[in-house]
Amino acid sequence: MTQKIVPLLIIVSFLIFPATSFALRCGSDLAEIGDLKIEVKLACGEPLSKEVIGYVDQVRYKVEKSYYEDRSRDGKGQAEERIRVMVIEEWIIKESDNYYSLVFEGNKLKEIEWANR
Repeated sequence: MTQKIVPLLIIVSFLIFPATSFALRCGSDLAEIGDLKIEVKLACGEPLSKEVIGYVDQVRYKVEKSYYEDRSRDGKGQAEERIRVMVIEEWIIKESDNYYSLVFEGNKLKEIEWANR
């Protein structure tokens, strides 16, 4: 009896809880986490909708000013700290009668989720 219930519970849990995927099959192409927007668009076509859902402060990085940009007296380049702000955008894609939510941070695909109708 227990041998029949455990596999059944596993199958039911996959059907009940929405799954976050690492790849989406679009026809014969594959859109994967980390792909650029243009790669996803070429694989899956134009999305049904695009929406900006937020912004994220990304990496702090230092940029050395060149000799010509720096107007200080000693003429040495100085480090300048910058913050990269990225747009978080959600695309809705329809593939074989299913809807998927694709979330991009900047230009990279970060999340693929099955969307209910």
